Amino acid sequence: MVSFRGSVAHTLIGRYILQGVYMKKLSILPLSFLILCGCASKQEVYLTQSPIKVEQHDLGDYWVQSSEDFRFSLKSNIKVPKTGGYVLINYLIDSNGEIFNPTIVESSPKGEWDLIALKALSKVEYVPSESNSLNIPVYVTTEIKFAE
Repeated sequence: MVSFRGSVAHTLIGRYILQGVYMKKLSILPLSFLILCGCASKQEVYLTQSPIKVEQHDLGDYWVQSSEDFRFSLKSNIKVPKTGGYVLINYLIDSNGEIFNPTIVESSPKGEWDLIALKALSKVEYVPSESNSLNIPVYVTTEIKFAE
């Protein structure tokens, strides 16, 4: 389990305790997976107007994180780098506060933290700020920093 505190733009990940969760394989699991996939629907982007581009320091004028704390588990096959780094991710926050189209703009060390940063971003939930009563969708580039 990796824990984050603070906004995703300023998150520093220190020393980790990654806990693997192992589940027994059940013969019914593949069938359940097929049934669930058949019922799942892809969420669509909802826009009240054309998105605008905002800088990270202006994001709070439009959208704020619903919680500064969130947790997630990493699969056991994901290697956690031993050195710190950062990832710049560009993404759309639609009019419902949902994140779409995350794209890695830059990272250092190149590619080492990308999957973990995308996983962290997928756990962030946004709500409109008090000044964004129109739920204006935005494109923003966020920097996620990782400490050693």
